[in-house]
Amino acid sequence: MFDSQLALAGLADPEEGLSPSLWRGCFNAREGSMHQLGPYVGKLKSGMAGALIRSFSAEGDMVLDPFSGSGVVPYEALELKRNAIGNDLNPYAYVLTLGKLSAPRFEADALKRASQYMDRAERNKGEVDLRQVPEWVREFFHPETLKETLALFRLLREGKEFFLQACVLGILHHVRPGFLSYPASHLVPYLRRKLYPPEQFPKMYAYRDVRSRFLAKVRRAYRRHSPVDASLNWQVLQENAMHLSLPDQSVDAIVSSPPYFGALDYGRDNRLRLWFLGVEDYKEVEKQLTSKDRVYVPQMTEVVKEMYRLLKPGKAAVLVLGDYKRNGKVADSAQTIAEIAQHILPDKLVAEQIVDDPIPDDRRTRRKTRTTSKDRILVLRKVV
Repeated sequence: MFDSQLALAGLADPEEGLSPSLWRGCFNAREGSMHQLGPYVGKLKSGMAGALIRSFSAEGDMVLDPFSGSGVVPYEALELKRNAIGNDLNPYAYVLTLGKLSAPRFEADALKRASQYMDRAERNKGEVDLRQVPEWVREFFHPETLKETLALFRLLREGKEFFLQACVLGILHHVRPGFLSYPASHLVPYLRRKLYPPEQFPKMYAYRDVRSRFLAKVRRAYRRHSPVDASLNWQVLQENAMHLSLPDQSVDAIVSSPPYFGALDYGRDNRLRLWFLGVEDYKEVEKQLTSKDRVYVPQMTEVVKEMYRLLKPGKAAVLVLGDYKRNGKVADSAQTIAEIAQHILPDKLVAEQIVDDPIPDDRRTRRKTRTTSKDRILVLRKVV
């Protein structure tokens, strides 16, 4: 009902404002290489993030992403000469975002620091006791590779080297030779022994030295990278988006892609990376992150209130949301949140526009599924 009212008002027509043509095409070869620091299921397309930031903010503005995931929005905001705040409760998302934003300005400095940590890790690897490592983690790696990786990662965590931590997390598992694990899925940690039996592919199960792969990853991160303007301000938070430690009316734009309505499992899908970050049971993280049906509406109600509190008058919150099908039913997150705003903040936070952006099957994280079939961009404007 609400969506049809928008259409009648002329607000749901992309020609009146936003259009998916602004972010059509593949951006992998055009975007900054820091965006490819680590994989992240459901990552917001950098071209879309950039288009939304340009459309709803100006240079020097403060842009907030309360669900920053892999840090696409805050990184793009800085690239576009905006100030930026990223926030995410997921420890992997926090490290990945902070790693992107705090990377050394120059490749030579990053490589020097990486080499120094690797030297120490190679000296310390004999102290690693794999008996203390869960069996499910050991199954992914050659024992010597795992010892080197653990020795390195422990040093990086002690040194709060977020960029270098993100580099290691970005090469933890894959089928390619430049990664550290036995053949596994790139996005989510599942071994592929049936597809690559050890007896037929023995090289894929051999020792992989960490140094060469770690340094190569650092180099790739700087392939297309420009140092962030030092005059810009940024920060990364690890807080609940319902209650952020930010002042009232302190942001000029909110651009975000909140967790899709029950469609993704951010803890399970990152469980190996989370274990390296000290999370023994990914289910504890998932309880905080996954938007199940019974908590989605009350939690997003509080998020909408918080966005209203933080926005300056006349400014907008732009949310990229996903419809999905499950058990034959369609869940419309954009309409749900628009109705929340209409109910709790009538005439104060107005749904200005909803734009549909169908997702081709080759752009989906999980192809040929009945989950998200399109993005919906919802624009909420704080009335002056």
